[in-house]
Amino acid sequence: MNIDFNQNYFELFGLPLRFDIDKKQLHAAQLKLQSEFHPDRFVNADDQEKRLAVQQASYINEAYETLKHPVKRARYMLQTRGLELNDDNETTSDTSFLMEQIELREEMDQCKSCQDPLRCCDHITGKLDQRSKEYAAQFVKLFEQGELELARQVTRKMQFVDRILEQIDEYQLELEDEL
Repeated sequence: MNIDFNQNYFELFGLPLRFDIDKKQLHAAQLKLQSEFHPDRFVNADDQEKRLAVQQASYINEAYETLKHPVKRARYMLQTRGLELNDDNETTSDTSFLMEQIELREEMDQCKSCQDPLRCCDHITGKLDQRSKEYAAQFVKLFEQGELELARQVTRKMQFVDRILEQIDEYQLELEDEL
């Protein structure tokens, strides 16, 4: 049996095409597919079957990584609806959002001189986690209403928040190494 490369990632894992997914179900489906299509199972196969096994395992991994991550999942959902995304040309013109991002970055910089920088980072992370939840809810509503262009704008905001969360994580690791 081979994987149908024409099916979308949600279909591959037997999940409905929606933002809120059961991560345990996703993980279980990924493990099942990997056990079926892992290249190690095809060591005695001919070269064509080996190449196909590698392609299928790669497809499974890519699909899993995409659906596991909320921002990638949202972007992929838009792509399933025919909306192509171009990171190089996309930005947001929401001035209040951009100001909030600047303030958060300044707050993050202030953590470095704070008496308890880890607590300061946790505070910012809490704010960002809340924003992530708000943007996810906005995305779901807009996607379900077919407002794909507005949903795309929300995914850009989700990406900004995600990027700052990654930077805070890196900074916290640096701090922990210093302690």
